[in-house]
This record gives sequence, structure tokens and C-alpha cells, in this order.
Amino acid sequence: MQAKALWVVEPNKIEIREFEPAPTKYDELQVRAKSVGICAWDSYLYQGISSPGPLPYRIGHEGVGVVTAMGEGVRGFRIGDSVFAGTGGDEMMATHFNVRYDCVAKIPDQDPDYVKWVAEPTVCVVNLLNKTNIQPADSVALVGAGYMGLLTLQGLTRGSQAGDITVFDTSAERLAVAEEYAPGRCFDPNGEEGRREAERIRRSGGADIVIEFAASPKSLELAASLTADVQGKLVLGSWHRGERTFDGTRWHQSGLEVLNLSPNSNCRFRDMTPRAAKLIQKGVYDPGRLVTHTASFHDFAALNELFLKSIRKTDGYIKGVITF
Repeated sequence: MQAKALWVVEPNKIEIREFEPAPTKYDELQVRAKSVGICAWDSYLYQGISSPGPLPYRIGHEGVGVVTAMGEGVRGFRIGDSVFAGTGGDEMMATHFNVRYDCVAKIPDQDPDYVKWVAEPTVCVVNLLNKTNIQPADSVALVGAGYMGLLTLQGLTRGSQAGDITVFDTSAERLAVAEEYAPGRCFDPNGEEGRREAERIRRSGGADIVIEFAASPKSLELAASLTADVQGKLVLGSWHRGERTFDGTRWHQSGLEVLNLSPNSNCRFRDMTPRAAKLIQKGVYDPGRLVTHTASFHDFAALNELFLKSIRKTDGYIKGVITF
């Protein structure tokens, strides 16, 4: 069987190439793709940044589709099941991909919206909030209301014990979406109201939990300054490429705890995939609500344009999904 996959052949240049899918291993599913999300990492990989190895390379880890084959050791799945990957590989921008069966979860038969079920980022957010261990009425500040920040806001407002929740972002468009979940508590940190609110949080002793998703030195500085003076939790949801600095004196004297979103920070990360599926079905998370742009895998011009929008964040871009 001939399949097709997206390859980054040089920075800012992609090609669609044919390949022969490998037979499924003992514990693997083969999935015919229906949709795959564009992660921030994919946007960097498109540019040749943070690459997994030398060019050319394949990308994609937010795959959704239908099971077409499976190994002898697979349990709990059948041919024809609709599934999404919560982890398990980075070559899913293809018409077919293989993935271990314990890295995926089923999509309800009555809900064939494959764009909505691009849920790997939701799995990451479920992992983050689980690790954060929010206590009753903990105050939370969220710095960065992009796609991951907004998913986190859904979880905070619909499925956590959080008390006061304050959101900071420099984009008026993203703040408008955040207002749907935290009305009256969303601010531009560079505006007068935002500076006043940030100072209020600092004077009150800081927020119990600060979650940072903007991935810039300035946003990290803001997040650290907002974290509680005593036993605050600073959660790094974003991938900070490059060096960052911190105040070691405050780190030690305040008992500041720093948490990391990365799947590698949790040896049981795969357990979060079926749990995230249940929370999506329950309505705690609605990842489809945040998808703003789609493009067909078979429309090469639209595919390129979607990657460029994911980098430049133009035209109201929050989340892009490739459809098959």
C-alpha cells in the first residue's frame, strides 16, 4: 500500500512524498488519518528549528483517524474504530501512521467530528493541571491565552477547584475568547488596567499558582513576579527555547515550586489520554471551539499558507488543523 506523508525538506519548504507504511508491530495500530493538528513545535520544525535530526524529516504528533490494521497484542480496539493519539510519535502528518495502542483513545461512534478530536494538546493540559494539584479556592494567574492557555482556562473554570482566575495576554482577540471563560478577569499586561491588576496580585502576596504559556522572557518574568511569596507554584506550560534566568534568592526563601508541562515529566503520561477523552465527552474541554483554521492535506498551497499563519498568528489564528 502506498501512502503519503509531509516532509520538511529545508527550512520553510515542505513536500508531500509517497512511502510504504511499515507493518504494525505486536502492540501497534495503523491509523488512516482524518485530521492532524499543527502544534507550535510543528511551526518551529517547518522553519528548521528544534529539529529531531538532519533534514529532511517528517513531522506531526496530533493525529486523529480510523484504525485500519493492528498487531496481535492489541487489546480493546477493533478495525474501524475512530481514535486520537495522545502521544506516541512525531510522523503523523501522513495519510497513514502507526502508533502504540496504549497511546490512543477511542472517539465516540456518534461523534465523527475529527477536527474537534485533535486532542493531544488537551492531554498535555490534563497532565499539567493534574500535576499542579490545585487546592480549594487557590488563586490562579494565567499568563498567555493562546491555544494551550485557552484550553487550560477551560479546565480551570469547568473542572478544577480554583478560586480567583486572572488572565494576561497582549492580544485583544485572544482576550476576547478568554472572556467567555473568565469574564471581567482578562487583562493586557501592558495596559493601565493590566499593570494595576498585576500590582494588586503582587501586593496581596501573589497568586497561589501561576501558569505561563507565552514562551517569552518577558512573560516568564511577569509570571515569576506574580507567583506567591510563600510556597507558590510556577507552572511552565510553554517550551522556552534557549536560556532563561531566575532569582535564586527568592527561589530559596519563598519555597517556590516549578512544574513542567512536558510529557517526559510524568512517567504515567499515557494514562492521561483516556482520561482526557472522558473530560472532552463530559464537556470540560472543547478543543474544537478553539480551532480557527483548517486546510486539506491535498491542497498544497493552502497547506503552506496554514503553516505560515501558525507562525505569524495572522487572521485571528489560534489553532490550525490539517484535514484528510
